[in-house]
Amino acid sequence: MIQLKGRRVAIFADGRFGPVTSKVATSYLRYCHQDCVAVIDHRLAGKDVGDILGYAHGIPVVESVKSALARKPDVLIIGVGLHSNELPTEWRSQIAQAIVAGLDIVSGLHFRIAVDEEFKELAQGSGSRIWDTKEPPEQLATSTARLDELDRFIVHTVGSDCRVGKKTTAIEITQTANRRGINTGFVATGQSGIYISGNGVAVDAVPSDFVAGVSEELVRKSAEHHDWVVVEGQGAVSHPAYSGVTLGLLHGAMPHALILCHEANLTHHKGWPNVPLRTLRELITTYEHLASFLRPAKVVGISVHCGDLDKSDAATYLSCIESETGLPATDAIHFGTEKLVDALVRYRAMLPQRLDAPHEETPSEPVAAA
Repeated sequence: MIQLKGRRVAIFADGRFGPVTSKVATSYLRYCHQDCVAVIDHRLAGKDVGDILGYAHGIPVVESVKSALARKPDVLIIGVGLHSNELPTEWRSQIAQAIVAGLDIVSGLHFRIAVDEEFKELAQGSGSRIWDTKEPPEQLATSTARLDELDRFIVHTVGSDCRVGKKTTAIEITQTANRRGINTGFVATGQSGIYISGNGVAVDAVPSDFVAGVSEELVRKSAEHHDWVVVEGQGAVSHPAYSGVTLGLLHGAMPHALILCHEANLTHHKGWPNVPLRTLRELITTYEHLASFLRPAKVVGISVHCGDLDKSDAATYLSCIESETGLPATDAIHFGTEKLVDALVRYRAMLPQRLDAPHEETPSEPVAAA
């Protein structure tokens, strides 16, 4: 693992930078923008990141790796994900240039940069380190389903679809709980969360038999230092492509409480126009039922990514969600996660008293400064 905090980072998102098309980049920039010196996308060169995203102002978008090198980065993050393990041909020369310049490379692509013969040889010559984050841990084991032995409160964000705010909600809940003095840890299960927090495993790179076991171990490690453990969700249990990792993570984490994440006005799975979303009430029932195979868990709140809705329209939409589900709902960015933490505190108080014993460790710092 290459630590990113305090490093000078350039983000490569050539041809794809944007709120929807480069989730890795935009998530990292929301929480770690102070470390970013440039974003690379030839289409948007000359623009300011803040004008594109609405946050992370003052970071330039530049044309190429060569242009970014003038700002003296020492790390290049590949800021997009791809739906295959092929590396776009037009990216190869730019990544090679960054390696030759001695930049460390951090990539969450399914394509492994570190084992590519050309890149490997260039890195040996320049001293560049390459971290392919989609590598499973060296030690793998199946789940033991014994997290019920821990006296810690486990929260898990689940979704109606991909890219609906599961990671952001988990981070925001962690920060809100820590500000209240609740010793809370964030468990990253995808590359963006790993870059932001400095730890975790990209569970979508773990062989399917071991997803639950890896998730269990991540929770166990966090529970050594925190009273609350908030686990980042992946995919959606109803998703036509990614339901497997969702269920493995749900069963491995063995949560007490669930936060259901959704996107306003979304009707079909993104990229699958023939697969309509299930209703929120149906998803609540489904997630609770599947979780109960190992331990009872309750959806206690809804987090809705309201996208381009203004605050007034977002508030109206959230009110409708609350009426539909009977649960508190918020947009974590527009309105914060106080409602969700309130709901979690109330639900935690209903659980066996052994969960109320404070941990001896001092409270952790927030995951990142927003």
